[in-house]
Amino acid sequence: MRRAHLNRLEGKAPRRARALLAGAAVFALLAACEPIVRVHGYAPQDAQIDQIQVGVDGPGAVAQKIGRPSTGGVVRDNTWYYVSARTEAMAYQAPEIVERRVVAVHYDENAVVSGVDVYGLEDGRVINLATRTTPTFGRELTVLQQLFGNISNVGSTLAEGFNE
Repeated sequence: MRRAHLNRLEGKAPRRARALLAGAAVFALLAACEPIVRVHGYAPQDAQIDQIQVGVDGPGAVAQKIGRPSTGGVVRDNTWYYVSARTEAMAYQAPEIVERRVVAVHYDENAVVSGVDVYGLEDGRVINLATRTTPTFGRELTVLQQLFGNISNVGSTLAEGFNE
């Protein structure tokens, strides 16, 4: 009787192990399909922006209501920029920006808020930062030409060292 009971348990153990292994495999596959999400920066939400009073608030009041900005104006310090971006990446693919929010708080010459603008990803433009290139003269070498050229230069450099 005891032996029959053990035989029944032995038959169930491999089935349970297979079911557990199959469940773990399904879970791993589903987890691999989930994108890696990263959020960088800070931009206040619309409810926070609505608290800013144009023509009334100064930099101190804005800082209390929505916090200090991550970036200020480049040429003149009359605009505060709050920038946030959300990127997603699937497995080994390059990250893709799926959401960007830029809030610009503009100040007049009296340091009073003159306007607030909100920009999204759809408002952005691709900017080519390096439009000028420096021309190179001579010819382009292949990897093998560079390798063998360097080997021959090492020999001549060593010979010069012995002649001194």
